[in-house]
Amino acid sequence: MSKVKSGSVWAWLVLIGCIGFYSIPTGIIANTSGIFVAPVMDQFGWSQTDTTIYRTIQPIVSAICAPFAGKLLEKYDPRWIMTAVSAVFGLASVASAFATELWQWNLYGVVFGVTAAFFMYLCAPVLINIWFEKGAGIAVSISAATLSLLAAIASPVGQALITEYGWQTARLVLSLVTTVASVVLCAAFVRKSPSVMGVLPFGASAEEKSEGAAAAAAAAEKEGAAIEDARKSPAMYTLILVAGIFCMCAAFFQQIPAFCAHGELGAAVGAMAVSIIMVGGIVGKLLLGALNDKIGIQWTGLIATLGGAIGILLAWQSGSNAAVFYAGMAIFGFGYAGLTVIAPMLTRGTFGPRNYSQIYSWVSTGIFIATAISFTVYGLIYDNTGSYDGCFMVVIALYVIAAILIPFTIKTGRKLWKK
Repeated sequence: MSKVKSGSVWAWLVLIGCIGFYSIPTGIIANTSGIFVAPVMDQFGWSQTDTTIYRTIQPIVSAICAPFAGKLLEKYDPRWIMTAVSAVFGLASVASAFATELWQWNLYGVVFGVTAAFFMYLCAPVLINIWFEKGAGIAVSISAATLSLLAAIASPVGQALITEYGWQTARLVLSLVTTVASVVLCAAFVRKSPSVMGVLPFGASAEEKSEGAAAAAAAAEKEGAAIEDARKSPAMYTLILVAGIFCMCAAFFQQIPAFCAHGELGAAVGAMAVSIIMVGGIVGKLLLGALNDKIGIQWTGLIATLGGAIGILLAWQSGSNAAVFYAGMAIFGFGYAGLTVIAPMLTRGTFGPRNYSQIYSWVSTGIFIATAISFTVYGLIYDNTGSYDGCFMVVIALYVIAAILIPFTIKTGRKLWKK
């Protein structure tokens, strides 16, 4: 029984390690990149397109590297892979504080892309789904909610540092904090699997405990679809499409400030709406994770998609009523949260833990591709119509499509499960 207790404790320690290599760098560095755009442009006289092109390079590189990242994480010890990834990303971010040429920022975008293929969407869900037989949904949501909370804190802190000391000092401080925290937590707490440690995953049943920790854990990890069968199944491609849809829809929040500034609501409402989406996202992530563990991924996925669609529809039709617009943005938070909660849990619910890292690496590729094209799609719609109405319609339609595809994906994928 001591081994069983150790396994339960280790699952939560591994979650802390996931927060180290995922929530901290994504929340503190990736999600605060916007506050550095204006000061960098002003100092060097670059255009906004030139200044931000590295953020377009990053998801393209990540999409290419994600399948290779999945194979490496499955074959080797993720503890040391992610420690190295955390160190490389952190030090590259430190170096970017001294970047004075565009090629240096673009090179940073390449390094960012290679490392993000491991830490941004892939490794945390992989480890959590290995270590948590039950409660995986809430564990994923905790890591995602921590990311949002860190971003909410880091953004004003970073802006205050920029105002007081300049963007170089601000970026250096945030990057050093990220590097140290990520490397230490990752090396201390990340472990490959319960079977390697000779313990059970969190939430193992009494029957599994009686079989012996290591044997039961190893058997649980082999449940699900073979990679060869998954690749041939339409469920693989609808799964990738659903994950990409959640990404495309979540990315729409970046258009909200401009929509408000160009319309009846005004720029101040747009700025407040972004904060409401972030808070709604934190609450949504925790609730969706808990719902997944209680009622399953199919109904949880439908709640996320329909919530996103209803929220966007309410905001779109709010006119000049700021209160209704805010309510819509809060409800949209459920759809926004779906990217980091529904996508990994849908993968587990569809194909099981067997070959999870390889399968989810392809899902991550779809997410990165959707990230790369989302700004272009929304920009083209506005540029060609002079209105954001088409963008709202696209988001609503995408959520409806995802709601239709989720049951089909689960039903089709689960037919391939083998033990």
